Amino acid sequence: MEKIFNNFWNGKITLWRSYWLVGELLNAFFILLVFNLEIYFFANNQFSKSLPFLDFSNFSFVSKISLIIWTIFITVGIWRSAENYKGSIIWILATFLFLSYRIFSLRLIFFG
Repeated sequence: MEKIFNNFWNGKITLWRSYWLVGELLNAFFILLVFNLEIYFFANNQFSKSLPFLDFSNFSFVSKISLIIWTIFITVGIWRSAENYKGSIIWILATFLFLSYRIFSLRLIFFG
């Protein structure tokens, strides 16, 4: 398992696997996990009026920090995979653009 994380962090996993499997699928599971932990451990039930995956401003500080660390981890891994990608420049630029937006949108966690 440690080898998989190291390969991802160093960009040795193909771009499509990094982006789709880790950046989208695993990221969605992680956000759902944090959301459920927020409800059960921090008794935060303020999400009934909005979609939970669009509003992180009501999360506890611990949840916000874990989301930031996770986002930085997956962004670096995907970015490095894009740098090692040998295909079309369009996919590399699209990946860089999306990852830049992902990092830029982190400010909404604290200033929602």
